Amino acid sequence: MAIEKERACFNAYVQGFDLEQDQNRLKVIHTMHVVKIMQQIGRFLNLSDREMEVAETIALFHDIGRFEQFKRYNTFVDHLSVDHADLGKEILERSDFLDRFSGKEQQQILMAIQFHNKYELVPMDEKTIQYAKMIRDADKCDILRVFAFEPIESTTSTSYESIQNDVVSEEIEAMIHNHQCIDKTKRKTGLDIWMTFLGFFFDVNYPITMRIMKKQGYYRLPFDRIRFRRAQKQVDSILSEIENYIARNS
Repeated sequence: MAIEKERACFNAYVQGFDLEQDQNRLKVIHTMHVVKIMQQIGRFLNLSDREMEVAETIALFHDIGRFEQFKRYNTFVDHLSVDHADLGKEILERSDFLDRFSGKEQQQILMAIQFHNKYELVPMDEKTIQYAKMIRDADKCDILRVFAFEPIESTTSTSYESIQNDVVSEEIEAMIHNHQCIDKTKRKTGLDIWMTFLGFFFDVNYPITMRIMKKQGYYRLPFDRIRFRRAQKQVDSILSEIENYIARNS
C-alpha cells in the first residue's frame, strides 16, 4: 500500500477523538471515499506513482482539522468556529505525518489542503494547483453523497419540513443561472443552503469529476424526496439548468 505510513498516522490520530459520535465517524467515512475518488482522478490524469502518493495523502488529510474543530466548537460550520482547512494545515505542520515526503512535496500537500475549501484559489505553481483542483473535485463528489444520504439536519442545519415552505432567494438563483458557485455569505434561506450543493458543478476542474457526479446522481435525491409548496417551479427550473450544464460538460 503506497501510503501505508500515512494511513497509520491518520488512524492513530483519529483514535484520539470520540468515534462513537456520528460527526467524527462520518468524517472518517467521508475521508475514505474522498481518497478513492482522488485515485480515480489521478488515474485519469496519468499521475506517476509518486504523484499519486502525494495526491492520496492530500485526500487522506484534507479534513484532518474537522476532528479538532468539532471537539473545540461542537460544530462543523467554519464561520461559527474556525476554518477547518487552515486548522488542518496547522495540525499537519506540528506533526511528523508528512516526513516521508520532500520539503517541496510537503508544501504542495499543505497548500492543497489549506485551499481545498476556499471560494477561490490563489496563484500557485502548476503542480500544486493541479493537486488543489483534484482535492476540490474529489471532496465535492463525496459531499454530494453526504448531502443525499446523511441526516439533512446535521449536513445543512435545515429540515425537510422547513424546506417545503422555503424559497430560493433572488441573488442565489441568479448565481445558479449565471453558472457561479454559491457565495455562502449571500445565503438567506434554508433552500439557499441546498443550492450550495448544486453550485458545486460550476467549480469542477476535470471531465472525470463531472462524469462521476453525473453517474452518482446524488445531487437530485434530496430535491426529489419532497414537494415544495412555494418553490417547486423555481426548483424545477434550477435543476433543469444544472442538468443542461452537466450534459454540455460531461
